[in-house]
Amino acid sequence: MNASPFNSFRASVAKTSVLNLSCRLLLGASLLCGWSYSAALPALSQSIAEADEYLIKNRFKEAEDAYRALLQSDDTGDSFAGLAVALAKQEIPAKITEAERILRQAREKFPDNPNVIAAGGYVSYVHSQTVASPAKRDLFLEAAENLCKRAIKANPDILIAQQTLGLVKMAQDDVESAVEPFRKSVGLAENPVNLTLLAQALLKIDPKDKEAEQIITKVVHDKPDYAQARMQKAIILNNSGKPEDAYMELHNIPADKRKEMPEWNTVKGDICKKQGDGPGALAAYREAIRLDPHMPDPYRHLAEYYAQRGDGEMAIAHMHDALEILPNDMQMRNDLAELALRQDKLDVAETEYKTILATQPDDANALLGMTRVCNRKARKDGQYPPDFEKIMEQLRDIMSEKAVTSEKNVSGQVIKSGAKSFKEKKLLAEAETALTQHHFRDARKCFSTVISEHKDEPYELISLGEQAFNDGDFQSAEQAYSLAKEIPEVAPRAEQGMSRIVTQRNEAARQTKLGDATWKLPTVAIDHYKQALIADPQYPDAYYGLFSIFTKGDNPEPDKAHENAICFLEAADESNPLRQEVETGLLKLKKHDSGKPKKKK
Repeated sequence: MNASPFNSFRASVAKTSVLNLSCRLLLGASLLCGWSYSAALPALSQSIAEADEYLIKNRFKEAEDAYRALLQSDDTGDSFAGLAVALAKQEIPAKITEAERILRQAREKFPDNPNVIAAGGYVSYVHSQTVASPAKRDLFLEAAENLCKRAIKANPDILIAQQTLGLVKMAQDDVESAVEPFRKSVGLAENPVNLTLLAQALLKIDPKDKEAEQIITKVVHDKPDYAQARMQKAIILNNSGKPEDAYMELHNIPADKRKEMPEWNTVKGDICKKQGDGPGALAAYREAIRLDPHMPDPYRHLAEYYAQRGDGEMAIAHMHDALEILPNDMQMRNDLAELALRQDKLDVAETEYKTILATQPDDANALLGMTRVCNRKARKDGQYPPDFEKIMEQLRDIMSEKAVTSEKNVSGQVIKSGAKSFKEKKLLAEAETALTQHHFRDARKCFSTVISEHKDEPYELISLGEQAFNDGDFQSAEQAYSLAKEIPEVAPRAEQGMSRIVTQRNEAARQTKLGDATWKLPTVAIDHYKQALIADPQYPDAYYGLFSIFTKGDNPEPDKAHENAICFLEAADESNPLRQEVETGLLKLKKHDSGKPKKKK
């Protein structure tokens, strides 16, 4: 079984990495480090070129033998680097171990050769894909990242270092950080492999990325038999609302090549889901997980499937399963926290955000998430958690450092398209704060902005609808569900959401009528109005009832009347006939308050 989600790329990566191991690396390194060569250089170069040729043709055993024959005469370390790569590409555990031994020898003799360092990064990456332990996997990935960065610092034109760094970032589920090295790889060698890797990363960030679509169109035209490009084309077709065409494109990939592509089943699951074939989607996602349990996408898509179906508990359970295997995948943990928050599972969300902050105290997304949790708890419990002020102070410090408009996070890493996600989380946090302060209209504007950004994304619409519903903002939930109703794959779920809103509003209306009928028993009437607001936290008639009873009742309470008048004006439409009465009453309350003598300090 191939352990890596990118095994199908490795054979082709040989064609590009060889540019480094021959002329660019062999001669470039000598110029970089100031090394001199003997008169035997042409013969050595020719022998290296022959070894590289074997590598190009995926004849790894012959490449291994050729590089091994050059070790005695190698006074640069490039043959050692080539041998290590040839061994690692055979994906046999014993040979990967030998590749590490060869690299140890090379590092002792040629510690400053960036080719050797880059080869070490590649071997570490390959090894990371063969270990079962998540902890060891993360250590190998971290080592690969550090080695590639060292090699790139010494010579940015080392192609295999750029490629490997991108693959490492993909394996770490840090797709945005993979874009830059893949883009540099394309600049060094514009070939189907590098172009497809770049397009794959771009599509993971934005499923409708236009640049990725243009890249894949070009690659498929130039190399129609390249399976990875065909799979990316299927993804593009599926995201463009053409699941039947996507299905045909995906199944045109030969069966023998599918075995080298664990992601093939994830894409199949997405297509089946789009076609309304739930059992087919589930089977495909589970097969993808069986083939490579370290891939985060199948778990994430499986969770999305259950969330769209309305089974939030199952969605969260699958995310938890993923984190058992990928405990250091902070992006996955953030996704789980976001899902839990939208499903109103505050304890789960809080636990995950705190776990992230324990290792990354300056993670702005996690801090924003915690503020949303605190605001939600404040609305439920009537008071903020004790650590809320500390979280807000920390977030303010981060925000001033981040300056929001900057494209860098506190670690100095470029966010770029991640800034869009951060902006959305910030808007959702502002919505939570506004709701806690009963600024319903401000909250609605925040929700509306985010919902509009995802008007063609079924999972996001259903998820945002759930969050708005759980927050008691039924108008925003209606907006999300109304858009989702136009998308066949989630239309039934959207209808269910709309039905729940109608049920809650009917209950709010019933309780309000009971409150209106029991004015002679003020305590009972107030309780009915409050029950109405539990059913619909923005039901204007209930706020009007409370305003009236606190204004006109036997025991007026101006402060409570004022509070409920403000809430009514926030919740009621501009055309509501009761607005003028409430506005007039509010004005009288303000005059009454202004006429009170000020308390002496």
